[in-house]
Amino acid sequence: MEQKDRRRNVLIVIWCAVLVLSCCAQMQAKTKAWQGAITIPTYGWSEDVNPKFWALEDRIRLSTTVKGAIVYPYSMQDHLYREKEDRTYKALFLENEYLKVTCLPELGGRLHSVLDKTTGEETFHLNNVIKPGMIAMRGAFISGGVEWNAGPQVHTVTILSPVDALVGTNKDGSAYLEVSNLEKTLRTRWTVRVTLHPGRAYLDEQIRIFNPVDAVNPYYFWNCTAFPAKSGTRFIYPMTLGTDHHGREFFNWPIHEGKDLSWLKNYETWASIFSVDCAFDFFGAYDVDDDRGIVQVADHYELSGKKAWTWGTWDFGLVSQKNLTDDDGPYIEVQSGPLPTQSDYGMLLPRQEVAWREWWYPVHGLGDGFEFATKDIAVQTSRRDGQLELHMLATGRFARATCTVSQDGTELLTERLDLSPEKVRLIAVSPAPQGPAEVTVKTRQGDTLAHFTTPLPIPEVTPPPRSKVLDKPDAELTLEERLLRGRKYDLATDRKKAREYYEKALAQDSGYAPALVGLAVLDVEAGLYAEAVSRLERALERDPDDGTAWYFLGIAHLKRHDASAALRCARQAARYAVSASLAFDLAGRAHAALGQKRMALDAFEKAVSLNPNDGKARDHWLLALYAAGETGAAFNEARQVSAAFPTDLVPRAIRALQGDKDMDRFVKEARAFVGEHDFQMIETSLLFADVGLVREAERVLSAVCIEAVPESQRSPLPLYYLAYYASLAGDSAAAREHLNQASRIVRDYVFPSRPEAVEVLRYAIRENPSDACAHLHLGSLYAHLGRVEEAAPQWQRAVDLDPSLSVAHRNLGLYARAEEDDLPKAERAYRRAIAARPKDQTLYRDLAEILLEQDRRPEAIALLESTPADKLRRAEIIILLAQLYCDERQYDEAIDLLESTPYFVNWEGQTITWDLFHKAHMARGRIRFDDGDFTGALRHFEAALTYPDNIGVGRSNKPQEATAQYWRGRALQALGRLEQARSAWKLGAAGPAGSSEQDASRELCHAALKETE
Repeated sequence: MEQKDRRRNVLIVIWCAVLVLSCCAQMQAKTKAWQGAITIPTYGWSEDVNPKFWALEDRIRLSTTVKGAIVYPYSMQDHLYREKEDRTYKALFLENEYLKVTCLPELGGRLHSVLDKTTGEETFHLNNVIKPGMIAMRGAFISGGVEWNAGPQVHTVTILSPVDALVGTNKDGSAYLEVSNLEKTLRTRWTVRVTLHPGRAYLDEQIRIFNPVDAVNPYYFWNCTAFPAKSGTRFIYPMTLGTDHHGREFFNWPIHEGKDLSWLKNYETWASIFSVDCAFDFFGAYDVDDDRGIVQVADHYELSGKKAWTWGTWDFGLVSQKNLTDDDGPYIEVQSGPLPTQSDYGMLLPRQEVAWREWWYPVHGLGDGFEFATKDIAVQTSRRDGQLELHMLATGRFARATCTVSQDGTELLTERLDLSPEKVRLIAVSPAPQGPAEVTVKTRQGDTLAHFTTPLPIPEVTPPPRSKVLDKPDAELTLEERLLRGRKYDLATDRKKAREYYEKALAQDSGYAPALVGLAVLDVEAGLYAEAVSRLERALERDPDDGTAWYFLGIAHLKRHDASAALRCARQAARYAVSASLAFDLAGRAHAALGQKRMALDAFEKAVSLNPNDGKARDHWLLALYAAGETGAAFNEARQVSAAFPTDLVPRAIRALQGDKDMDRFVKEARAFVGEHDFQMIETSLLFADVGLVREAERVLSAVCIEAVPESQRSPLPLYYLAYYASLAGDSAAAREHLNQASRIVRDYVFPSRPEAVEVLRYAIRENPSDACAHLHLGSLYAHLGRVEEAAPQWQRAVDLDPSLSVAHRNLGLYARAEEDDLPKAERAYRRAIAARPKDQTLYRDLAEILLEQDRRPEAIALLESTPADKLRRAEIIILLAQLYCDERQYDEAIDLLESTPYFVNWEGQTITWDLFHKAHMARGRIRFDDGDFTGALRHFEAALTYPDNIGVGRSNKPQEATAQYWRGRALQALGRLEQARSAWKLGAAGPAGSSEQDASRELCHAALKETE
């Protein structure tokens, strides 16, 4: 009876989810959803074939600005082209009476366009080209529309990568597009469902971040919308205090030091603005000249983060934005998120989620903005000619709505009016009330659309006390502060620093349980299960009531194939509320490993009942139904779950097991809407294997990733997993065939990243020790997991077996350079890599750096000069070569190189190309001046003051030009053009203060003016 009750509870949970997402209503659908295509002029990019290892690269000097960033298994996208061609992208569309939405699944699921049909204008900033700039984690970033900035750091790894995306309709006539991604680095799942409702002029966004893995994952999310930046644009943030990107500097809002920060025209340079304790549920931006804007509404208790970004009005920011578009002008960003600033990270325990709902909509005709907004209506108030005027624009049609204005309980005005998204309605209260007045807008049925006080009473907020934990010297840290510093680094995905401070805490107290658990979790995430068991057992000796520690101990035992020990730990973890649902899911997996199918099903049912939001436990439950022989129920429930969670592959895969036609349909669906087929299908197969369905895991993985893919396009990774599953099923012949197929595939961009892949690849190597690529892939996996000492032998074995594997040679060179500090050895490895792949520019760059570290500058120059170009040499190679030319006093060569390069796309904020251009011209000018060639010198000094388009850098708001003006004046003086010389010196003397060279040159300009009076 108890089991039936739990089964009924599980069914109720799932049916409720379906009803919430597709509730019935008696109305005709007015909203459309469909898939199509869109052609957009695109500037291309290429991806680096060499993997990026945080555990190695943070020890060496790099030519990029993403040192230490966790990018693997994604490749870098940092070689950008400026040749434009039309490219056709898959597109998803939603449309109702008021809005038309265009989503691009191949570009991170970005909302490329949201057309406001009431005005014919774009809701957000529309960029009519795809023109990447160097801003994101992997390099390439594009602007415009709405970016789902899902981390693990800013800007996200999937900006230019495909994600899962599909469209659907609901029974109430609404339509949705669902964008989802299992981020490959941490395996955190984020899902955005954007719904258009009939008769509504807003985007209804439901966003969910879920941790499906046995790890403690940091989370990070900013809904990044772009809006045109013009002289009349202003931020509308109902707050009194703002802070910077790091939450360390605070400023009053909107007036700070006499400047109104809400107006874009008042920003000289770029700025990030984050609200501090905003007490309202809305914010946005408005352009008073265009008389239109955007509004965001969300529960500020759920979604506290409100960010504004501007590039500023200086030339540098304007040029930076030109690098992102052709003709669509500057933009700002209006961002919402669950965290206070972009230097903050949240933490998700296993199976934990963060979810919220927000609404975005366009507004127009309100004059100069909006004072108050809800998801139903935006209102702007003004006092003029002795009247209080209220301008109102609704997001739906509300016939015969009522607006009441009162003061101190006395009704001043009540008026009926028809509200709609097309036309602003105006009412006036005359005479205008003195002091605050209350405004209430209700529907004809009495539902409140808005209720607020005008002027809006915005609470005064003071800066919070600053934590000094990260600023204190290590020697002054308490035991707890060492732990907290470790956790801070852990959240920022700096695993090395996290381990360092957890170890420092243990150095003070060897039994300190929180530090032991912190290290053990990192061990589990790295696949070091024996080490995790040891630490967790010690932690539980000190604190036996830590349910999370019991859970992770059980996971470590399960990964070591000790299901009985895992089950014992699960029983302990089930005693605590924080870990009870996790414990039952662990117990289900342990029972499944022991062949106890009914007990596994019972445990999974309990897990879902305790945590209905645990999608992985729900999938385990569905699979356990099937494994227990209840196939009819499994198919039926899988159908219900798919309706509620359409991008969840597991219920679709279960339904595919009904027959060949169902499998064919599943393959077609998966190939259509899944962004990363191999990665997602391997993940799906692992869930099948969790409950002992290894044959079924093999079947669905093979159908989507092998049978549906031409042989020339297959990746070896699915084949390695298929071999492993076949071995678990006792089918050694099938396992051998899969391994033989995998060993014949030599393919770039194969980067295994899951800890589970360690066992898979070890099995492959055991069975086929001569598979060079299996050694390469296992070494890359070890390096990604931070186990670099285990990686090098695998790479060495790979090149011993196959010397043509350039990536393995390069990885050995990187290891020799970073870990062994053996530069000659690193050089030899890189030269072998170049011999194997002579057109790989990154190899030349890295080898040049190794030569420089050995003080062999002429050889580095010769090497860089010989670098083969793929359309164009990589920017960092040209920059490094120009720097070396300057170091060798080869200024003409540096100038020719910089001026002949068609374009540079610099990393965000960098000025290195202009710095070298300026330096080379100044140095060459000085040489010519000393040689008496004053005309030639003048040309160089004047060139040093220019900002050529190809350099990609705009003039600063505080340009450091005094030195160039001083020497320009000297050259003019030598040519007998004294008045022009004095003009140059005046400009130099009047320049802003800055570097020591700038300040000294200003003084020289003053002295020159005095001498020539």
